[in-house]
Amino acid sequence: MELLNFAQLGIVVLSLTLAVFHFRLREKHLFHLTFAIYCLSTSLFVTHKLTSGYINPYHHFIGVFSVFTASGYWLFARAFFRKNNPINRHHLILVGLHAVCLVLLHLSLFSTKMWQLNSGWLLALTTALRETIEILYPGMLILIFWEGYRVLQGTNVVQRKVATIYLMSFSYCVVSVMLVGEVLPKELIAGSSQDWLSVFAFLLILLTTHGLIRFRQQQLNQEQINTTASDQEETELARQIQMLLVEEKRFLQSNLRVADIARELGVPEYRIRAVMLNQFDAKNFNHYVNKMRVDHAKVLLTALDKQDWPVLVVGIESGFASAAPFSRAFKEFTGCTPGQYRKQN
Repeated sequence: MELLNFAQLGIVVLSLTLAVFHFRLREKHLFHLTFAIYCLSTSLFVTHKLTSGYINPYHHFIGVFSVFTASGYWLFARAFFRKNNPINRHHLILVGLHAVCLVLLHLSLFSTKMWQLNSGWLLALTTALRETIEILYPGMLILIFWEGYRVLQGTNVVQRKVATIYLMSFSYCVVSVMLVGEVLPKELIAGSSQDWLSVFAFLLILLTTHGLIRFRQQQLNQEQINTTASDQEETELARQIQMLLVEEKRFLQSNLRVADIARELGVPEYRIRAVMLNQFDAKNFNHYVNKMRVDHAKVLLTALDKQDWPVLVVGIESGFASAAPFSRAFKEFTGCTPGQYRKQN
């Protein structure tokens, strides 16, 4: 039994170390925090088992704080595999219900052992709590399994591999502790075979989950690097487009198309359209160019030395092919026709 106690103590140290490690990360995600909660609860759960033979019944006070072992791992699984709204109010209500039942059970067991209370209501309460937990606990395990299983239906190969590792480790732990541990002879390893299986199960879950989190964090860091590089490339492309349109006055070219700019800069057309939307806040390429043309036309319409220019000439000099598109575009951006604008100014 001493060797088992050392093994349990090792699980306590490992789970506390992982809890501190993930909680103190500079850049934390929700799955880091939920895994830290699970690790802390696991350390208290194993401590509760470890001290049951030494400070009984006071070890139930330790058990009171170990109520987020199964439910904490379920919250971690949701945060790890789901991107949008992984944890909502109804999830917390279910976790809270499970935790309350466990807390009340530990307190009732402590009262029974401490003061030898055998009243009917206390026994009924303990029985009701045990039955409620026996209903909630398997359901929690099913929910944990479901979070990984649903990812297997996706198309992302990497996510499917991560989910497969998650499911294999979790399934092994559940089967070994809940099924194999129940059928093994009680005299095996001095009657502590199930405790040894629990130690190996916690060890596997802690190390496997920590490894999956590190892999996921590397993916997120790479995505952030790629996003930053993409933003820098888009900003540079926006500068080149602006130089062509403004400094070289290419917007005055009446037949200018997005394909012309894309070909000259050596990039696909969709990247030009993306820059228009993200960098210039324009509906499209033509919308942005027409706005520049209208601004140029406003200068010509109010210039004293060009008062004798017809509106059509102003439109053509501003890059429009004819009077109709010039008038439509001008009214879209100013709310009036070119002639009205000239009279007002």
